Amino acid sequence: MIRLDRFLAYSESRRLTVCVIAGCLTVSIAWLDWQLPDMAIGFLYLFPVLLAASVLNTWQILLMAAFCGFLREAFDPLKFAFGAAERLAVVIAGYAMTGFFVTALNQRRRNLAEHLAERERQIHLRQEAEQQVRILIETSPLAILTLDHSGRIALANESARELFGFEAESMQGSDMAPYLPILFRMLNTPRPAANLRTNVECKAQRQNGEVFLAHVWLSTYHTSQGPGLAAVVWDASENLRDREGSGFDSMMATSRVLIGAISHEIRNLASAAASAHTRLAAECAVQGNDQYEVLGTLIHGLERIASSGLRAASDREAAVADLGTVLDEARIVIEPGLREAGISLIWEVGDGLPLVQADHHSLLQVFVNLARNSVQALEGRPVREVRISVAVESDLVAIHFRDSGPGVAHPDDLFRPFQPGAHSFGLGLYISRAILRAHGGGLLYNPDGPGSCFAVELWPVENQVAT
Repeated sequence: MIRLDRFLAYSESRRLTVCVIAGCLTVSIAWLDWQLPDMAIGFLYLFPVLLAASVLNTWQILLMAAFCGFLREAFDPLKFAFGAAERLAVVIAGYAMTGFFVTALNQRRRNLAEHLAERERQIHLRQEAEQQVRILIETSPLAILTLDHSGRIALANESARELFGFEAESMQGSDMAPYLPILFRMLNTPRPAANLRTNVECKAQRQNGEVFLAHVWLSTYHTSQGPGLAAVVWDASENLRDREGSGFDSMMATSRVLIGAISHEIRNLASAAASAHTRLAAECAVQGNDQYEVLGTLIHGLERIASSGLRAASDREAAVADLGTVLDEARIVIEPGLREAGISLIWEVGDGLPLVQADHHSLLQVFVNLARNSVQALEGRPVREVRISVAVESDLVAIHFRDSGPGVAHPDDLFRPFQPGAHSFGLGLYISRAILRAHGGGLLYNPDGPGSCFAVELWPVENQVAT
């Protein structure tokens, strides 16, 4: 069978040679048949038919079978005697069936060869994919590991060994419960057969007992032995420290701004009270009155408190923020909430925005607060959309927040704190404006056009002004 396969493969690559050999063999058999009229050697015509059928198509095989059948009948001892037509048809059919058998066998060989070639190709592709996955897993900076049904580690990459302190030994076969208990609980969750895919933040422990914050992406899958689990683990401890540090810095910056704004209000009130106190002394004979002296002491105390608060607010370093980055982060924060509320966000912010004089986190808080105010203003409105656009106006950069709400009935009261009926004690817009003013900018309400429009004005760094 192997030799036949080799012959058929050779025939496909040497079609002309095979046809010439088959033709010569047919002529030789015909000559012998003519020279030996008393011997029936017509069966030998099967061989050239078998040989040529490996390279001929259906009609060519039929023609060759008819030609060989005619030669057999022409040199047969019976010549064209009674029943010659029937014998000729049977002979031609026999030769043709023999050729078709070879054709079918050759087609089967080709199909098998193509199948084997495709199988080899798929095996090669799978091996390459497995190699790439192994390289990806081993070179990943994230810890990647899999657990079997008993909660023991089946696979762990180099980053996982470093993360959990197994640098000098293999993690395979180790129980993961002491180091990351959440994985064992997830592996044995009573959830239905559907695969579980989620991410969690939890406590983890290294082999030496050191505790750290782990951010884990995990999924469960099913094997013949039971459920398995794959997990990607990241040490989020440094991120937690940075987040808490930046949050504290942002809180302190906002607190200084708020202290400065309140101190400014207190100073105005104390100045007015001091003027009234002075006029009272000039118009009325109250000198030496104990209550009058106490009132004066109280007024001067308020002035000192206000001055101290203003000094604390002004004691800060100049801040620079990338306006494009802040707006991108603001979009990430506010867009999902707007979508859930059924509000369309029209984003008209181009590229190449300048650096501005502002604190990054405080500016982000201002943008988020304005977007939340728009959500509240659009409750129950038939048309619900928020449009955010940026424009360069004179030397300033203006960011406009416009919504399709009913507008503001009393714009003069917008930035007053502790307004009746306002959300969060009415401090949102008051603090937002104070934050922007602390960096030389401002927050304005534009009454023109439909709905409400707030404009955040900021100074580009190249046009920076003293604050």
